[in-house]
Amino acid sequence: MIQEKWGTVGERPAVSNLLQRLCETQKQAKDRHLSQQVLKGISEDLGLSMAFVRGVATFYSMLSERPRGRHIIRVCESPQCQLAGGKELVEELQKLLGTAPGETSADGMFTIELSSCLGACDNAPAISIDDALYTNVKQEDLPKILEEARRVDWVGPRQGPSVVLGEPRRLFKDYPPAGEMKEGVPTGSYAGLRHALTELSPGEVLATIKESGLRGRGGAGFPTGRKWEFTRNASGEPKYIVCNADEGEPGTFKDRILLEETPHLIIEGLILAGYAVGATQGYIYIRGEFAESIKRMGEALAEARQEGYLGGNILGKDFSFDIEIHQGAGAYVCGEETSLLESIEGKRGFPRLRPPYPASAGLWGKPTVVNNVETLANVPLIISSGVKDYRSLGTQSSPGTKLYPLSGAVNNPGVVETEMGVTLRDLIFGFGGGMAEGTEFSVALVGGAAGVFLGKEMLDVPLEYDSLAERDAVLGSGAVLVLDKGCRISHLLFDILHFFAHESCGKCVPCRIGTARLVELMERFTEGMGTEKELDLMLKTARVMRETSLCPLGQSCYPMLQSALNYFRDDLLSE
Repeated sequence: MIQEKWGTVGERPAVSNLLQRLCETQKQAKDRHLSQQVLKGISEDLGLSMAFVRGVATFYSMLSERPRGRHIIRVCESPQCQLAGGKELVEELQKLLGTAPGETSADGMFTIELSSCLGACDNAPAISIDDALYTNVKQEDLPKILEEARRVDWVGPRQGPSVVLGEPRRLFKDYPPAGEMKEGVPTGSYAGLRHALTELSPGEVLATIKESGLRGRGGAGFPTGRKWEFTRNASGEPKYIVCNADEGEPGTFKDRILLEETPHLIIEGLILAGYAVGATQGYIYIRGEFAESIKRMGEALAEARQEGYLGGNILGKDFSFDIEIHQGAGAYVCGEETSLLESIEGKRGFPRLRPPYPASAGLWGKPTVVNNVETLANVPLIISSGVKDYRSLGTQSSPGTKLYPLSGAVNNPGVVETEMGVTLRDLIFGFGGGMAEGTEFSVALVGGAAGVFLGKEMLDVPLEYDSLAERDAVLGSGAVLVLDKGCRISHLLFDILHFFAHESCGKCVPCRIGTARLVELMERFTEGMGTEKELDLMLKTARVMRETSLCPLGQSCYPMLQSALNYFRDDLLSE
């Protein structure tokens, strides 16, 4: 095996700059692609083989070796957008531009691409042009959107509407109206950090988080304090804190709103985590589709640095910590923590074999904490308000509030912040305003694409980790897609399975082959040709994938399919 000669930048290998270099170079290119000449120049500059550089460039869906138009149009094909008319948007774009997905218009102006999810499920359907996100798009809106894009060289970030519902609120207590974020560091920010640095030792901060019972909000629900403790006690220096903001799960859009509206809360959480475990460097890995999030977080980091909350000797104390943004480039698998670490290191986002776990061998083999955006946003509130206040909400085993992204056939879609353990009934018929006019509740897909379907008999089960686990269900990200009885389940399942097949990294055979086979089989049901034998084959295939796949992507198809067949076996056979 050829060993790449990776030089170093400070204490980091030079290869860690590769993905960011590729993204910036492609953005500046006139035809928005990475030519062989450009790739060769980058490989020579970083001391990497051409094969390695091309391997990275071809792994991420937002990078291209083929020339493209001046503007890249991405149409979201998540299940939420498909239900809301995403296919019709693609057809209309094809008529207006005279080109198909993956191709460029004759005038060289636009290239149409399909995106797994743009994180705007409450305002579906969505498209993006360059860095701009457009939501609730109708076919008649497209000519004006295209004309506006023709007038500029690059369409910059723009904020889509964000709706926050629910009570009581903690993370969104002072949530501003969309587009009216306070400039500069908001008053009252960093109170937890000031309290920690003046009155608490690192060990006391860690003990407070353990006592609070905070559980990871990324899906697994692992106790945050225990994860920090593993890294604090691990041998090896330096230690790192990583914020996982690669929110690519269809139906999940809570972290995007946190990044755009409460960035200082996340920054403070990262700093406190660094103080508790003995780290001096943090990273925020934000998916490339979230251009507005990247922009706002970058601005917030600059503000925090200017006010003395980042850098050397923070607030005059013997503690230094800084944060760097790493931009993803289109790979859902990078939401898995070890794949994310590989991507920060400048490589393809392949999952690692575990053990060792990141807590002991993470970034560049050093002890690393990886926490979700929502998890870190809770940390400053716990430190500033205390354990008693935090545990006054939620359940004994899952305290605090939770963000539940609510989409589908409800009157009021949006992010609901409320106590952990709210019931599905209260989410849909309370905060969600009930079913949309002319619809009747069928099931809800809870936990995102990798979640499970819950029917009427589950409407009063608390949506928290343990109650759902007792019923072979999962909370996952907390996303809730509400379906009405008019939904064609075969098409929905096809869209979900297509997502898994498209996003499989291909490293392990069970997932690479299994996801493709599941799509082939489900396509037969969309055409009314599927058989009971094929349903059983799908379940058997998904079960093998669950037992043998390397990471959660391949392992997640079985629970979703099994729960779907519990409710819709007869419908699939009769459609």
